[in-house]
Amino acid sequence: MTMRAAITTVVAVAAVAAVATMSACGSDERGADDAETSPVITTTATSPVTSPATTTIASTIAAATTSDSATVPVTTTPLPTAPATTTSPPVFDFVTPASADGWAVTNDTVMGGVSSGDLAWSEGVLVFTGELSLANGGGFASIRSPAIDPQVAIDWSGRPGVRVQVDGDGRVWSLELRTDDDSGGWIHSFPTSPDGLTDVELSWASFEPVTRFLEPRAASEPLDPARIVTIAFYLVDGVEGPYRLGVRSIS
Repeated sequence: MTMRAAITTVVAVAAVAAVATMSACGSDERGADDAETSPVITTTATSPVTSPATTTIASTIAAATTSDSATVPVTTTPLPTAPATTTSPPVFDFVTPASADGWAVTNDTVMGGVSSGDLAWSEGVLVFTGELSLANGGGFASIRSPAIDPQVAIDWSGRPGVRVQVDGDGRVWSLELRTDDDSGGWIHSFPTSPDGLTDVELSWASFEPVTRFLEPRAASEPLDPARIVTIAFYLVDGVEGPYRLGVRSIS
């Protein structure tokens, strides 16, 4: 086994273990940042991103660690018909500072890592900033929503899928939908633009079932969006350095 392969294996295993611990732990650090106003870039998909960098936490980190490039390759599959714009209220928006209440940060510090992360509200945007580090077997950062009202989830299930508007940083982020099923959640990764707003539209069928370790699992039934209880954004691209994700709305 080469040194690079050994490092890749250690990082992947550590990340999987970290997510198990992460489900019971959390941090609620808050910081300050500025919102950005910039052009819109749209991404749509009906099936999971199939790049080696976007399947699971373990494979994401492994692919990034073994790559000679700092940019993780991503492909997306266009929807034949994009989800229609709806007048229904968003599940989450961040019009007021109080709208950020209940969102929490969980980074690899829960298992000895040293990645940093701060969460703040700034002019209608929930801003998650920090620095990702692979030191001490770490390599992930995440934020999770407060509990979603069951009636809100039922109303949400009548839409074609999830639409998120984010001010990105050019990195690959992952969106996880957690249901009331203790078996795990459902995940999809998406690229962001470093130059402006990324408008991401993902059909319900495009999410892959994963365990609480974010490893693939068999699911006897498709995702039932009416049972969604929380959502989370993960950064697990294996690239050390600063990050910034500004979440404007989720609908």
